[in-house]
Amino acid sequence: MPEESSNPCQEIIDISDAPELFFEMLPDDWKLELKSNWEEFRPAVKIYDIKQGEELIGGGLVFSAHTSETDNYPPIAEYYFDNGYLYIGYLWVAEKFRGRSLGDFWLKSIFEMYPNNPFWLSIEDAGLARFYLKNGFTLEREVIYSGGKDWIYVRKSDSEVI
Repeated sequence: MPEESSNPCQEIIDISDAPELFFEMLPDDWKLELKSNWEEFRPAVKIYDIKQGEELIGGGLVFSAHTSETDNYPPIAEYYFDNGYLYIGYLWVAEKFRGRSLGDFWLKSIFEMYPNNPFWLSIEDAGLARFYLKNGFTLEREVIYSGGKDWIYVRKSDSEVI
């Protein structure tokens, strides 16, 4: 009898029309933030989930315009969006699926979907830097604002990467 694969195929699916499917898997603070801002975010965001079999196990958002999500640094956000950058936010993998490179898989899939777009993101947790650096992002700047400190990372488009 053939051995069953321990790592079933994953695929990336667009669930922008059913955001609650993504919200359900998030920590409560992220869920609350997204639900309360969703009507504002909706026109500027796509939700891409990682699907394994019939289960949604992670995902994230790709923003194409400035929203309150990037309000801590409006001039920076305007610069990036005006120059064709897409913003990555709320990248999440369910805890029981972590350690399987699914965040890497999600990012690689997004880069393939948008090969002509550069990307940017912000992190509040310096511990995430290594993950984004290994996925082709570079530290652009540190931003200190009234609510704390973020680090801005950028990744050039595939057409700009040599």
